[in-house]
Amino acid sequence: MNAGEIGTEAGRIFEYNLPSHWIFRSQEDQNDFGIDGEIELKDGSGKALGKESVFKVQIKGEENSTFIHDNSLLSFTLKTERLRYYFEFKVPVILVVVEITSEKIFWLPITNNKTLREKASKSNQNDTVQVHIPIENTLVRKGIASANKILDAAIDCWDYLNIKGLKDSVVRYPIISPSTLDKKIEDIGEALYKAYHQQLDNLLSERKYDAVFERSNEISHSPIVPAKDRFIAVLYYLQAFQVSPYTNIKREVYRENFYICQHLILLAREQRSRTHRLIALGKSRRAKFKAQLDQLHATHHSVNHFEEKSLERYIFNDQTQIMYRDCCISLQKIIELCNRMTRNEQYHILADFFVDIYASILIFKGIHEARGSKETIDFLDDWNERMSLLVMTYCIISKDIEKIEKLYLLTATLLKQNPKATQPHREMILSTFPDFDKALSEIENHVISLDNQKNFYDLTTEEQKEYFLSMAKNLGMDPDDPQGEHHEFLKIGFANYDPTNIMKNCEHLFVHYRPGGIFAQSLRMHSLGGMHLLICLKHRHAQGTGNLLSQLYDSTGSYDFGNSFKQSNCDKCTDCKPREDSWSWSLKWYSKEVERHKDLLKKYRF
Repeated sequence: MNAGEIGTEAGRIFEYNLPSHWIFRSQEDQNDFGIDGEIELKDGSGKALGKESVFKVQIKGEENSTFIHDNSLLSFTLKTERLRYYFEFKVPVILVVVEITSEKIFWLPITNNKTLREKASKSNQNDTVQVHIPIENTLVRKGIASANKILDAAIDCWDYLNIKGLKDSVVRYPIISPSTLDKKIEDIGEALYKAYHQQLDNLLSERKYDAVFERSNEISHSPIVPAKDRFIAVLYYLQAFQVSPYTNIKREVYRENFYICQHLILLAREQRSRTHRLIALGKSRRAKFKAQLDQLHATHHSVNHFEEKSLERYIFNDQTQIMYRDCCISLQKIIELCNRMTRNEQYHILADFFVDIYASILIFKGIHEARGSKETIDFLDDWNERMSLLVMTYCIISKDIEKIEKLYLLTATLLKQNPKATQPHREMILSTFPDFDKALSEIENHVISLDNQKNFYDLTTEEQKEYFLSMAKNLGMDPDDPQGEHHEFLKIGFANYDPTNIMKNCEHLFVHYRPGGIFAQSLRMHSLGGMHLLICLKHRHAQGTGNLLSQLYDSTGSYDFGNSFKQSNCDKCTDCKPREDSWSWSLKWYSKEVERHKDLLKKYRF
């Protein structure tokens, strides 16, 4: 076959393998130097989809192609002059190579190919360039995946051309009129900030939270970025901070939330946007209520840790009631804000806000039922149910699956108190999404399984410590805060929590905890405060400390070397019997051992 016959056959093979919804327009009348064809997509009714669904194709045929690198690449020779010509197009260009003998079709995007651009810039006018096409870049008849891959490549080329056009436009700024320049700056800014928002969304989805903080901080503090775009950047910052705060010091978390909300309110005022004011107000109300609720929840449950008629119980209960009233006032403002959004039919803002605040409302309800009047309890229950159904209705209409799942999950937490709690929501969801029945049942079963969790003793030691750490922070005692008043006190308590490293050295060693003080009582944490004993159960040796148990056991390297329990008693003992390597201390084991050795432990008094 001669070159003309090969080219004709290549064109026929290519067109035969195109998807039926692709429109192919031959452009062979532009001579051999021009583009062979143009492809445009059409919708289900046969209508062309428009500009960015168009791309050019240059079809080249070969009887037998050359493959290199273990047949992973097709190698094709292209004139440099022609390659540079393709780069001048304002529409994506796809090179297509058809191997006539096998009727296989290979393709490669030219427009955004950095390697080919570098080769073209370094070559002389009469040189040729080797083009390497990955063999996975094939077009298969009725192969949807292979066709979609070409479309994705064409879209990437359009993105490249749009950005290139933006850069070229900036270069021409000195010669265009002021009015045209203003319009271009406005259009470019709008597109640029939308690109930034998409970048932030992508970073958030990829859980690259540090990058979200950095990028959103740059945008939100830029003097040239419009207030509405800075507002959106701060929202991304807030969302990333809620998921992954860059500090675990409670005081700093509260402070950062305050600054973020303040920034949102100022930006909303700057642009005079009622919508953004409501969003900012909602975020602020939510942050304040959650901070108040964290403290209320901790103190409410700590009250019962004190003796019935003790002074400590009276003080704690009085402070808890003050916190409870503050939470009631904040919740009242939240209810008014939700009702205001409802009256103004701003359901999209209401849905975001209510789903965000709903978990905190459910936590508050548990405390409210113990401290509120019957009238206020009934009011909150009725309002909460009506509002959750309203928000669920909007989420179903707007087909917001993520919010539907989250709202249903939170509602399912009420199943323990009310077995029919999810029924109205379930019926509403299934009326629109009948296939969701299994998924809703799985959500309910998941919540029920969480309610049937093992008791505190069955939690791992790390899980128990996490619980006490959270409670301590909510009570205003933060062991992670070096500036905190109780930092060293709590640090010692958590360091002493698990004495495995001491007790594994000998099965006769036993640490007996004797906690003391109001903080130990409020947390009910065995290793906090007081005086703890290290005892040899066989020889009845005992020493106590209000500091670190590790130093009490072995003070090697310290000023008190030689007086520790190990140096005084263990080093000379012939009855030492190490525990098995797999052994570890647990609170459950400790409780049983205290009961077993209670007669001996009573003898040690101080």
